[in-house]
Amino acid sequence: MEIPDTRYVDAGGVRIAYQQFGTGPRVLLVSGILSNVEISWEHELYRRTLERAAKHVSVVMFDKRGVGLSDRFDGIPTLHDRIGDIVAVMDAVGWDSAHLHGMSEGGLMAQLFAAEHPERVESLGLLNPLVPYSLRPRFAEFHHAGDAPIESSRAIVDWFLEVAARWPERPEAVVERFAPSQSENAAVVRWFGRLMRLSASPKEFGRQLDSVFRMEGSGTPERIAARAQVTNVVGDTVTPAASGRLLTSLIPNAVHVEFPGADHFAWCMPNWAEMIDSYLGFVLGEAPTVVASRQFGTVLFTDIVDSTRQSSALGDAKWSEVLDGHDRITRRLIDRHRGRLIKSTGDGVLALFAAPSDGLTCGVELVAALAEIGVRIRAGAHAGEVEVRSDGDITGIAVNLAARVEQHAGDGEFLVSSTLRDLMLGGATRFEERGSYALKGIEGDWRLFAVQP
Repeated sequence: MEIPDTRYVDAGGVRIAYQQFGTGPRVLLVSGILSNVEISWEHELYRRTLERAAKHVSVVMFDKRGVGLSDRFDGIPTLHDRIGDIVAVMDAVGWDSAHLHGMSEGGLMAQLFAAEHPERVESLGLLNPLVPYSLRPRFAEFHHAGDAPIESSRAIVDWFLEVAARWPERPEAVVERFAPSQSENAAVVRWFGRLMRLSASPKEFGRQLDSVFRMEGSGTPERIAARAQVTNVVGDTVTPAASGRLLTSLIPNAVHVEFPGADHFAWCMPNWAEMIDSYLGFVLGEAPTVVASRQFGTVLFTDIVDSTRQSSALGDAKWSEVLDGHDRITRRLIDRHRGRLIKSTGDGVLALFAAPSDGLTCGVELVAALAEIGVRIRAGAHAGEVEVRSDGDITGIAVNLAARVEQHAGDGEFLVSSTLRDLMLGGATRFEERGSYALKGIEGDWRLFAVQP
């Protein structure tokens, strides 16, 4: 889907950045401490959740004051100041009421808004939410076997302060804590570093922490009139599942939903789609119908050539900067040519294009643009029918064949199958035959062609 425009609204002298997209019942998202409404679309892990939601509901998301593209603040904002941001954004889009969904400390904002403005809240969704700090002594009452250990408030504060002291030099520490399922995914770690940098500067992040630590909201849950769904990941160490169970016991009309895993940023987990659909079902009144489908497309694989030797030659710090550039260029060009980035694959990507010409042009431009920043890649593509799974991934012979084609490409080379080459006959693209190959796991011999720039 097309990335929505970013707009601004004045909230008591502070400009709040927001975006609106999708169709259906109105849902307002209140994010956690890491937020930038434009950077959110850059990585496939987060983008897939937004696109899935947009198929069923109309979404508004915003950067809280002091974060992302919104104005910074002078004094430390209170929780009531922060819910003023929600009022301003809802008024800006003309919503008198909406389904409210808050994550992490955004969940605490959502709770207070629901209590203070019941007429504007159709339902309340909370994902791994913070709860009033005065309730922490009761967590042990709701702790279950198999939950992550409950850490003391002091330990959690100390961890955040340690991260703040080196912000944003330690994205790997944030991923290890907030999204451990992705701790070995170098592309995700790099993107988190970018999200951290563009959420707040080191000083601004420290001020955000100070603001968050001051948020209380005592007595709020009991005053919430809207029906609510509280969702927790049982292995989350930032907001333990016990806190969600306690919160559910206090909100008069609430249900509690739990999912296996350990990610505070639940959208990173393999079962992300199940969690999104659970919330959508809560809003819509029935689970959304999402089934695997088959479609024709051009599948493109890329891979960095000899990345180990390149990284050794440049050093870790410089190589990390180069890879940041690789990620930004790759995502920008795939978007430009109307493709969809399916996932990062170690040192490369898997992308899908509806039109063969778009996939070919993107592949050629990727090889050239990445070479300009010192990254040598190989690329391979094939066109055929793929199965688009309910979680957004793609499978099928066409995907496997494209991967095998890429494996035969040389340094800086873009190879395509004879199928894709035949589809482009009569066009301006030039091809040079590379011979016939037996592709592992694929029947018969396949003629491969190099795309000429």
